[in-house]
Amino acid sequence: MTSLTQEQKDEVIRLYKLKIKNKNIARFLGVSFHVVNNFLYKEYLKTNERAKNNGAHLKLADEVIEMYKNDYPYKQITERTGLSHHQICEIIKLTTYRRRQGITIKNLREVQRLWEDGYKIANISYKLDIPYGQVQYWVRKIRTGVYTSVH
Repeated sequence: MTSLTQEQKDEVIRLYKLKIKNKNIARFLGVSFHVVNNFLYKEYLKTNERAKNNGAHLKLADEVIEMYKNDYPYKQITERTGLSHHQICEIIKLTTYRRRQGITIKNLREVQRLWEDGYKIANISYKLDIPYGQVQYWVRKIRTGVYTSVH
């Protein structure tokens, strides 16, 4: 196995920061692609503060959860906190709170019954106090035959 000299390591880091692909860095330095990868992922990124899972975004967890509970859109949460959509989703997974609650079997059967009786989606939504989009989704499933229930 070929190890890198300190000068080569510095050059790998410099080129990596310039967003040059690892295989091109390896070709430029005349070493194996695997040597460059091993150095970057086993030595450099683990000790560098830019490491992928350093958890810095979790410091804003309380703020993100509060905004989520107050129905802020993801885009606005991103703009206010500077976190990526992925990081926000990771924080929200830690909570048990969900904006949307699932539909119960009882309500689903009631949606089906009302739809078969000729009610419109808006009327079903209003009558059962279920979001319009959720009723629309289940009516589509009922119409296409994906969902059939036993009465």
